[in-house]
Amino acid sequence: MLTKKNKALLESGTILLLFSFVIIEVIAELFSFKVILFAYRPVVTILLMGLYWITSKERNVLFFITMFFLLVTSFFILSDSKTAIIIGLIAFLAHRLLLIFFIIKLNKLKDFVPILIGFIPFIFIFSYMLTLSDEITENSYYSLVIQNALVSVLGGIVLSNYFMNQNEYTPWLWIFGVLSVALYFTVFIEKCFLSNLPPTYFRPLAMILYVTSYYSFYRFVIDTEMIHAKKESIIVIQ
Repeated sequence: MLTKKNKALLESGTILLLFSFVIIEVIAELFSFKVILFAYRPVVTILLMGLYWITSKERNVLFFITMFFLLVTSFFILSDSKTAIIIGLIAFLAHRLLLIFFIIKLNKLKDFVPILIGFIPFIFIFSYMLTLSDEITENSYYSLVIQNALVSVLGGIVLSNYFMNQNEYTPWLWIFGVLSVALYFTVFIEKCFLSNLPPTYFRPLAMILYVTSYYSFYRFVIDTEMIHAKKESIIVIQ
């Protein structure tokens, strides 16, 4: 069992390691150190899982399953093998679905009409961008359609929660939503419109957005768990 002081030190050390690794990876991207770049996403995911294990009292299994599929994605999606890419895409689809379900579960959402309203502007923008691109292959088109829909659902949840459910843990969810949409937008622009440019134009930004978005998600989960625990303790006392 860790003491409170040791736990705080371990948490701070893991956060410092996480963001130090991002700096190393951005430098590696700028100088094309591919061996280091391969470890980027798996290490980030493992560090976030470890950080959640250290700080969470609940240690929700759903968090680890969600991040596990993200870990699987990071191992397969960058491969040159068609089979590995398909596995990576399926794992990423599972990750997105679990992520959306987890957020809905944590927020205890019951009214889905505001989510549908918030979904519309996102799906309209991404669908319009999809129709404008001439660089999308037939094989990747349907994958992008599905990803557009999932990102739009995530954006709809965050947007509806911001306006309809002003509570203590909204800021971290809002930050996560903004960074996630920005990350997808950056990758979408790179792959579909500016693929002829060197990856160093976009990937350092994508790396930073990737880490900060999932760190925000982790903070949202932790803060939400703490608030739920406080509410339950108040009910028990009453």
